[in-house]
Amino acid sequence: MSDAVLLKVENMTKRFGGLTAIENLSFEVRHNEILGLIGPNGAGKSTTFNVASGFYRASAGRIWFEGTDISRLSVPKISHLGLVRTFQHESLMPEMTVYENILVGTFSTLQDAQKRHDRIIETAEILNLSNYLNEEAGSLPHGVQRMVSIAIAFASRPKLLCLDEPLTGLNQTEVQRALAVFRRIKEEFKISILLVEHNMKAVMNICDRIVVLDYGVFLAAGSPQEIKTNPNVIAAYLGRRHEQ
Repeated sequence: MSDAVLLKVENMTKRFGGLTAIENLSFEVRHNEILGLIGPNGAGKSTTFNVASGFYRASAGRIWFEGTDISRLSVPKISHLGLVRTFQHESLMPEMTVYENILVGTFSTLQDAQKRHDRIIETAEILNLSNYLNEEAGSLPHGVQRMVSIAIAFASRPKLLCLDEPLTGLNQTEVQRALAVFRRIKEEFKISILLVEHNMKAVMNICDRIVVLDYGVFLAAGSPQEIKTNPNVIAAYLGRRHEQ
């Protein structure tokens, strides 16, 4: 496996009873890149996230993270290796403060109380949460809650941050702020990002490469420009969306 490859999904299949959600899927995430994973509703994007991060077990195929086979590892073990994910819906603790929420994200990697505090302050600054640290997370606007959920995952400083629909419900200003945060995470911390997102303008703007799924099957991979002009993608996804 190339040193440039961080996550390698190899011939992955996931079945739920008689339903095949993902079939023979292969792709890779490289070091220090933002990879977009797109496709129509029901394409298998979130299922792919769940299998790669250990929440589901693949029916067939292998998943490698920095050369380690993680196909059968538990969620905590995968997280400890440096692969951390967010969810479509907020995964924060609403009755806890923003500070306490981010603190939870530091437990897996830091033992020292002062280092945890410093990590929380740094994380809050990067995600524009410094003014909310003492606020109950559940009382905050939707866009801020989104950033808190990402902050919890980012607080562990993973090698790969998997973001599942992080821009849902955000207005245009909030989207632009979030994209700036993602770029900073990649550039300053050399953290790769695997991004599932329906906002095509944002995906094309932020991603180094894009993988396209259609009904659980690999359809295409390439740069944003290559994906924009791929006739199979236009027919299966982009064109269909533009018709709505």
